[in-house]
Amino acid sequence: MNAPLFHVGQPVVCTNDDFTLLLVQNPAIQTPKRGPIYTVRSLFDTHRGFGITLEEINNAGVAPGFPEANFHESRFAAVPPVEELDLAELMAEEVTA
Repeated sequence: MNAPLFHVGQPVVCTNDDFTLLLVQNPAIQTPKRGPIYTVRSLFDTHRGFGITLEEINNAGVAPGFPEANFHESRFAAVPPVEELDLAELMAEEVTA
């Protein structure tokens, strides 16, 4: 099996937020939406690849006796790292330009 696309603690964004089938099974499940940045809380090795849970969404109590709902990793993309900028350096460039 392939390695997971993400790791615990990694920031991700949802690229496919159509969870219609999941919500038909249990409308109480909270699902991620396109736009916000989420943080991977845990990984689940499933028969269809890896599922992830998110720090910002907790579905642990939604279906007692069953594992927490997780979301297939293919529905997410990694957030690219933001390069740290030296503000003083940028301001100096603005003044001299």
